[in-house]
Amino acid sequence: MKRLLLILNPCSGKKRANRALAEIVSIFNRGGYDVTVYITAARGDATNVVAQRAPEFDLVVCAGGDGTDY
Repeated sequence: MKRLLLILNPCSGKKRANRALAEIVSIFNRGGYDVTVYITAARGDATNVVAQRAPEFDLVVCAGGDGTDY
């Protein structure tokens, strides 16, 4: 199974990704991915987690606003 890191900024925009998190994970699961979810808590979290953990994953997906564009 392929590994996916999903980074979620819970404070961005209208918070639609927060409400749809279970469905987002389910879609990727059905696509053959084992999903690890990382919820950001501070400025720079997304950049740091990608820099440290990206090599462990086949795909990194970011959902959120500013600060989740690595």
